Amino acid sequence: MLKIDGERVYLRDHKASDLDVFHAWLSDAVVAKYLSWRTYTREESFTHLAHSINENNANPRTDYFFALVLNENEHIIGEAGFTIQTQTKPGGIAELGYFLLQSYWGKGYATEAAKLLIAYCFTVLKLHKVTAGCDVENRASEKVMINCGMQQEAYRKKQRLLNGEWRDRLEYALLYDDWKA
Repeated sequence: MLKIDGERVYLRDHKASDLDVFHAWLSDAVVAKYLSWRTYTREESFTHLAHSINENNANPRTDYFFALVLNENEHIIGEAGFTIQTQTKPGGIAELGYFLLQSYWGKGYATEAAKLLIAYCFTVLKLHKVTAGCDVENRASEKVMINCGMQQEAYRKKQRLLNGEWRDRLEYALLYDDWKA
């Protein structure tokens, strides 16, 4: 089981016992407000969790979705992870994502988790670029990207369909050379 340790949180591969808390954020309409999916049924959450667990042992592994766990009490407070979009010998590109239970918003946990993922992408997987994006109105997610040192690369007009409406999307990225500096 892969585990990435941080100061206040750690990331670990999902396991079947995560289902209840996993479903808690996937079924929360406020958490899903800016996402292309609205809310998940318990069965959909189970299917999504099963995919994450199956990816733990995939070779090559392209999806790295982790339980986001507080060090102080071992409570799972969300999920953070990335998908490798492109993998080549001289590097590759990963896209980050993160979700937290509402009661943990605004406390810096998503930023800490994203920084752990970025470091893992660059130091362990030897990728050359990490990207992330959000709905133009999701200022909290944009703040996480900025706090991680990412730079805006694109403002995509009417890029994602959300509740039958085409929404603008912000896209950010960080290159290995900029992260290292």
